[in-house]
Amino acid sequence: IQGTIRPHAIIILPNTSGTELLLTYEDEGIYIDIYGHFTKETVLQWGEMPASVAYLQSNQVMGWGEKAIELRSVETGNLEGVFMHKKAQKLKFLCERNDK
Repeated sequence: IQGTIRPHAIIILPNTSGTELLLTYEDEGIYIDIYGHFTKETVLQWGEMPASVAYLQSNQVMGWGEKAIELRSVETGNLEGVFMHKKAQKLKFLCERNDK
């Protein structure tokens, strides 16, 4: 990537004792260990550039884009759900509250 990179979140992967991470930036995410080595060849690829990204207790990552909210598996990056919306808002924080 050339130029400025817009980071979203650093997510500690479950069941790895804190040694593996999912780094989300721009419109993708990569899986690395704490030493910076790739742990998976899989790249999480968002359908659109998210403005905010949050980890959910259900082992999903949620990305809020201009037209949709995407839910993806933290483990595989696979798309698990999409919620379309009409009102584009820029969120400062995106988080889970009371398992919602």
